[in-house]
Amino acid sequence: MSQFIYNQLLRLLLPLLLLRLKRKSKKQPEYGFRWDERLGKSDIKVEANGVLFHLASLGETIAATPIIEAFINNNPDTAVTITSTTPTGSEQIKQTFGNRVTHCYLPFDLPIIQRRFIDQIKPSLLVLMETELWPNLIRHAKRSGAQVMVINARLSERSAKGYKKFAPLTRLMMQNIDLVCAQFQADKLRFHQLGCHRHKIIKTGNIKFDTTCSSLQSEETLKLSQELQLNRPVWLAASTHKGEEEEILKAHESLLEQIPDALLILVPRHPDRFDQVYNLTRKTFTCSRRSKLIRNKKLRTNCEVLIGDSLGEMMTYIGLSDIVFVGGSLVERGGHNPFEAACQNKAIITGQHIFNFEQSYQILAEKSAVKMVNDATELAHHVTGLLCNDELRQALGRNAFECQLAFQGAQQKTLTYIQQQHSLAKLRKTTEIAKNYTMQKSLN
Repeated sequence: MSQFIYNQLLRLLLPLLLLRLKRKSKKQPEYGFRWDERLGKSDIKVEANGVLFHLASLGETIAATPIIEAFINNNPDTAVTITSTTPTGSEQIKQTFGNRVTHCYLPFDLPIIQRRFIDQIKPSLLVLMETELWPNLIRHAKRSGAQVMVINARLSERSAKGYKKFAPLTRLMMQNIDLVCAQFQADKLRFHQLGCHRHKIIKTGNIKFDTTCSSLQSEETLKLSQELQLNRPVWLAASTHKGEEEEILKAHESLLEQIPDALLILVPRHPDRFDQVYNLTRKTFTCSRRSKLIRNKKLRTNCEVLIGDSLGEMMTYIGLSDIVFVGGSLVERGGHNPFEAACQNKAIITGQHIFNFEQSYQILAEKSAVKMVNDATELAHHVTGLLCNDELRQALGRNAFECQLAFQGAQQKTLTYIQQQHSLAKLRKTTEIAKNYTMQKSLN
């Protein structure tokens, strides 16, 4: 696919993209606001020559936060702008950084929209996260003179095959990237196969291995446990997707036959599905919603399922649990980050659809630090077995924690390369100013 065809397709799809936002806003009203930003017409004011970070979702925002915090501390005079695509990511950015950064939604990847956006921000460095590769954003950032880099870069085999179908467009995009900080050797190879020069790709590791549980989070966990009066076996199904909850609830039904006082904390990945999952659950189980317990804090003793319909509490839910099932893996969503559970010594279970975290789960599996299941029957079997065997459960959690510790260090490496690209961008700008001054002087 050429750049021209890509642009024409996006123009045709734009009304459908706006319609999709409209539909999403019925369940999550935040999707109905700030469309001017998505169309590149926001009135934000930013100092030129700053750094633009794009963090698509809540998960990426949480993972990148320590790096951005360190960058801001090291470069207090550099303007930082962060873009996202989801309201949950947007809210997390505001809560974490406040007025220390400028935030807006990333505009749709149409040429005129991205050109207007880049002209408004005028970044000297564009930092993309994982697989957020937008051809027009990258193209116009590069044309404006910015350095372009991808951090925590990953490409599953499935994604790489998709990009290969549009080889001309992909190759052009890769040529506009100055540096790729890849998670693993396999990611490094796939970026090269898609057209990125070898010398531009460095393996830095996965920054999610550096996830930590702060003392504040531990205090929040203890506080919530006391409020809910939890003194019973608890397992968590985290970041679940459509088609997955039915299997999880079947597993919980089987579990209750063996351990009647077991509690399932069920946390859907997307807030616009909170009501849907609650209605599905209460057909079969006695259940409560976390949002309703904020005023009436005590959890009923007969509650079998707690719906985690709150934002920013995932680490707390993990802390409350004995076992963590990581969602997006019983259906073909590619899985989610297991290291929020690993850093808290939790026994981890996942489904088989983990192509977005294939290397990470392979490392955990080699260290006997994760259980993999195919369906509700296997999930119920492992949850029951682990809840009935403290020694086995604790060993699984300990292995996950030790495995994570062994592979930490990606955050510092990534920060070093961001700083390096920032310095190169500043040097380029200084050189351009000097060159323009010399030309002006010669003309006079």
